[in-house]
Amino acid sequence: MIPPVENFLASLDPWSIYLVIGLLTLGESAAFLSLVFPGEVALVAAAALGVSAGLDPVLLGGVAALGALVGGGLGYAIGRRYGADLMQWEPIDRRLGHRMEQLLPLLTGHEAGALVAVSRFNQITRAVVPALAGMAEMGRVRFAVANGIGAVIWAAAFTAIGFYAAEWWRSTSGLVHLMVVLVMVAGLSSWLFVRRRRRAHSGDDVGAGV
Repeated sequence: MIPPVENFLASLDPWSIYLVIGLLTLGESAAFLSLVFPGEVALVAAAALGVSAGLDPVLLGGVAALGALVGGGLGYAIGRRYGADLMQWEPIDRRLGHRMEQLLPLLTGHEAGALVAVSRFNQITRAVVPALAGMAEMGRVRFAVANGIGAVIWAAAFTAIGFYAAEWWRSTSGLVHLMVVLVMVAGLSSWLFVRRRRRAHSGDDVGAGV
């Protein structure tokens, strides 16, 4: 959980939290918001507030699933109507052009439905796969079923994670909390170190090639 996100949600009334979660999950695929802010962060934070904020976990999960379902459908419609222009849009092409070129052929095969459902669990693929499915002219019913399955499982999983993580946190001691924080800091530091080394290595390769 990211404290600023949880603090922001805690300042809202329950219905405003539902609205924020619904709009955010809708915008992830319809407006590429997941490239900026992954919806599961807000969903887990909202679920972690739980009873203290007067939230119903079933309703919260349902709102998140509905937002993801509608957002995926809008992304599909956008891709079907403006697909070619979308791929040529400079910000998208610069950041995602290569990945979109890799994913597009997969959405014309037998694995397309599975790809749509699984894409919900990655912040980049859930932003672009619905639009790419529209571009590939994937069947509307097939897309809707796969999109719905992915949306429901994703929403239920992260809602449950938030609620159960919060309950576990409240029931454990301060020493356990400290150990968890230290492990998270160590993991994040290691990830940042590896990422920096990879970027430096990529830069060296580019320089050598030039």
